[in-house]
Amino acid sequence: MYPSLLAVALAFVSFQYTFSQGISRRFETEISFPRDLNTPEVKFNLQLTGSRQFKIVLDETSKELTNVRVFDILGNLILEDKITPSDGLQKHYDFSSTNSQLFVVEVGNAKYNKTKSIYAHPPGERSGSGLE
Repeated sequence: MYPSLLAVALAFVSFQYTFSQGISRRFETEISFPRDLNTPEVKFNLQLTGSRQFKIVLDETSKELTNVRVFDILGNLILEDKITPSDGLQKHYDFSSTNSQLFVVEVGNAKYNKTKSIYAHPPGERSGSGLE
């Protein structure tokens, strides 16, 4: 006589359960953190220096590269750059060849990104486009 199919299935499940319980598992005993976990937030200001020209002024000199991304009003990336420690606290940008009226500037590092925007023209200057 053949054992019933149910008895065979229960025996297999029981064997599989017993076998899986006997497997030893490794546990991690050390905790590792990313290198840039203690990277401070980048603080900066934007200062208009001319028509479609501005500079980024950092509050503190960074010992690492600071990422810079500039977008136009439509969200198109128009510049990707880095501020190096040798650049100091300021870096100038000239977008006089673009038609954008507003720039969105993202400055950050491996941990933090901060975004600010700047209008393309100094106060009192007309853009000539009639959009003001």
